[in-house]
Amino acid sequence: MYRRPPPIQLLAAFEAASRLCSFKNAAIELSITASAVSQQVKQLEAYLDTQLFLRLTRKVVLTESGIVFQQVAENTLASYQSGYDAFQQQFSKPTIRLSVIPFVAFELIIPHLHEFRALHPDIDLRVETSMALIDFEKEPVDAAVRFGDENLQGMEMLLLSNCQSSLVASHSLLASQPIKSVKDFEGHTLIHTRSSEDDWQKVAKSMGAQRITGKNVLVMDSFLGAMKAAEEGLGIAIGLFPLCNKWVKLGRLATVSEPIEIPYKNYFVFRKNDKKQEQLERCYLWIKKQYEALEKHNVY
Repeated sequence: MYRRPPPIQLLAAFEAASRLCSFKNAAIELSITASAVSQQVKQLEAYLDTQLFLRLTRKVVLTESGIVFQQVAENTLASYQSGYDAFQQQFSKPTIRLSVIPFVAFELIIPHLHEFRALHPDIDLRVETSMALIDFEKEPVDAAVRFGDENLQGMEMLLLSNCQSSLVASHSLLASQPIKSVKDFEGHTLIHTRSSEDDWQKVAKSMGAQRITGKNVLVMDSFLGAMKAAEEGLGIAIGLFPLCNKWVKLGRLATVSEPIEIPYKNYFVFRKNDKKQEQLERCYLWIKKQYEALEKHNVY
């Protein structure tokens, strides 16, 4: 006579115990007691009318029938998990974890996040700030806004904007210590955003100088920190445009030099063939509009 399969809730305890060869370790993994694991396994054995484990002093070992049923349990639970994941993907609000530098987060995205939520209520956009380049192989992020010129294998890189660079400082600092030639930098503090690379050497080259030397060096741990330091009159920093357009328009910063052409661009980056591609593309289009709005404040 046909008998229905055992209750699926008994399979988790059996699968964990068979994989770990221990009721105690299975209990820890499942956050239940060892006696509960033992009881569920006994219920399963009674239902199947067969012994699944040999109970030894310090471990449990699968019997021949236990080895066969282990595969049944693993396949059943894996199928349930994959089916549930597909269900979640279809009917739950997808979460997009976006990595950006603090300046982009606080100046470009967070002030307008309410607009994104109104336009895309079905997407949970979570903004994470970092100055480090995100490793998509190791980091649990879905997308990032990156500044660079390289093509990343296996990644979609959608253009957000071209970039220019210019030296920036506070109006009060430039009024007290004007800069009319490269030699004038000797009386100023040069603000760096990266201790590992001398971006000022690239600035010197673009200005036809062998080197730019300041009286002091101030190293900040982020681009936002460098711009705030410049705004407070602590020195001269290397500004990126269009990111700094609004600050210049509002008088928070003044440009010191003509725009310097640089080969880098701003990109929206995510994995190719990502399951969330449709939502990621909507995020990209919205962020691109924020960059386009910045470009309307063009200071050059």
